[in-house]
Amino acid sequence: MRLLLGLVLMLALLAGAHAEAVRTLDRADFVFDDSPQPPPDSAAWQPVALPDQWRASRPEAAGERGWYRIHFAVSARHDPLQAVYLAKLIMNAQVWLNGVAIGGGGRFEEPVARNWNRPLLFLVPPGLLRAGDNVLYIRLRGHAYTQAALHPVMVGPEAALRERYERAYFLNITVNQTATLLIAAIGVLALSLWLRRRRDTAYAYFGVSALVWAAQSSNLYLRDVPLPTADWEILVNAGFQVFSGFLLISLLRFVSAGGRRLVGALWAGVVLAPASLWLAPPAYYLGLTAAWHLFTLACAVATLLLLMRAGIKRGNREARWLVAAMGLVVVLAMHDWLIHSQHIWSRQAGHWPLNDIFLLHYSAPLIFLAIGLIMTGRFVRVLNEFEQLNDQLEDRVEAKQAELRASYSRMRELETEQAVAEERERIYRDLHDDVGAKLLSLVYRSATAEDADLARSALQDLRDVVSRTGADSFELEEVVADWRVECEKRLGDAGIALDWHQAGDLDALRLTRPQALDLGRILREAVSNVIRHAGAHRVTVDLERCAGQLSLTVRDDGRGCAGEHKSGRGVRNMEMRAGRLGGSLSRESPAGGGCAVAVVVPL
Repeated sequence: MRLLLGLVLMLALLAGAHAEAVRTLDRADFVFDDSPQPPPDSAAWQPVALPDQWRASRPEAAGERGWYRIHFAVSARHDPLQAVYLAKLIMNAQVWLNGVAIGGGGRFEEPVARNWNRPLLFLVPPGLLRAGDNVLYIRLRGHAYTQAALHPVMVGPEAALRERYERAYFLNITVNQTATLLIAAIGVLALSLWLRRRRDTAYAYFGVSALVWAAQSSNLYLRDVPLPTADWEILVNAGFQVFSGFLLISLLRFVSAGGRRLVGALWAGVVLAPASLWLAPPAYYLGLTAAWHLFTLACAVATLLLLMRAGIKRGNREARWLVAAMGLVVVLAMHDWLIHSQHIWSRQAGHWPLNDIFLLHYSAPLIFLAIGLIMTGRFVRVLNEFEQLNDQLEDRVEAKQAELRASYSRMRELETEQAVAEERERIYRDLHDDVGAKLLSLVYRSATAEDADLARSALQDLRDVVSRTGADSFELEEVVADWRVECEKRLGDAGIALDWHQAGDLDALRLTRPQALDLGRILREAVSNVIRHAGAHRVTVDLERCAGQLSLTVRDDGRGCAGEHKSGRGVRNMEMRAGRLGGSLSRESPAGGGCAVAVVVPL
């Protein structure tokens, strides 16, 4: 246990010693000098504190070149591999140690290498760093369109400074390069959506703003540019105004937040900002950029308020997402504006947290991510609705196809029925004209009354078949009238009286075609049996309705139902017809004599 504690203590001491070996140099001497070599000690060196921002300390010479001289001491025992680390400078620098050049950030002439957002790390050649006093010279290149500055310098072991350099390079360069590629891809996607849906102009503004931001943000990591510094600075700052204007317009249109006057102001900034920056003299350039950035910041605040109104009053969920993203953007934009405009409102370097780091470009992916989420949400919602409508359409098409199949089937059935009906009508006409005429001749030529009745019955059967086939149902009153006329004629010719009894509640009833035909034939067979076999003088027919059934009874005063006629073919035919109608037929001989035939069928 003690061994473990000792090991931990030793590591802590080594780490502390390692940390103490890194020196932060924040005191220096400065002199304006355009020579490519370090000035002599006799030059007009002036003591300064780092960070040294030229717009605040010497605004009249912001575009000149100058030298910094920093003295620092090194112990006799130090890490043999040392390095010099410049965490932040504007615009470019060259470094000498003890009169020997150890590195530089690129071109000092136009177009000047741009290292304003890029950390620089220079290795110290072995043996160059000596025990005791050492002198570090830093040549700084500024420009009238930039804010020249040098921040504290670090000297120490390469391993310790390399870690800081890599971390700063990742945050300042790699992250922004990655964000640029992602935002450019989002911009291309938005423009492709707009090309397919021209009425959604929000996608067009958003796509253009994303591509402008991707081009403008290259200023964060490009060191060597193809344009002179002045032209590049004008292009970058004008691009920021164009990007901001189009982005804010797209946000307002995405959620229909209104703001027609604000959109007009944004369009004015998009057009006027590049023109004014191009025409402004160098002495007024930075002040004008600060004014335009403040204008954009005010427009962003107004946009945020409109988004809040749409999110709260209208319950727009997408507006709430944008409010959260825009709130952070506005805060970071205010922070960056204070840094950018510090030479206007303060003559001293700021001391608030992160006062030397621009943060707005880190929030840009956030706002583009929010828009991307909204676009994705809309796409998924529309896709779901489309799939749902497609499913409904498929169901409707299937239902219509089923209806069409049923219609075609019904049409074929109707065509078949029509053909059958036409053929049946032809047969009926032939029967009526041919067989009917012959049966009528038999009626008049019959030698006996029984033969005449038989011929008349056959003729009536033929008439029933012809007349009862053309329709599906018939009024009971009309059918019963035909039955009564036929019975009166046949019984009258046979010398038999007829008593017809019919209930009064039958007038509204209708009989189907099978009911009309089969009941008529049962009645006709019963009357035929009376005429041929009963020897009766009177026949009574009762027709009534009882409990949803129709009852037809034929009674005579003749010999009765006993004998060979009980199971004859005519009786079996009547029973078969009654059964086909779902009813029943009964025959009995009453106590007073005669025979009663009763048939009951459901209505």
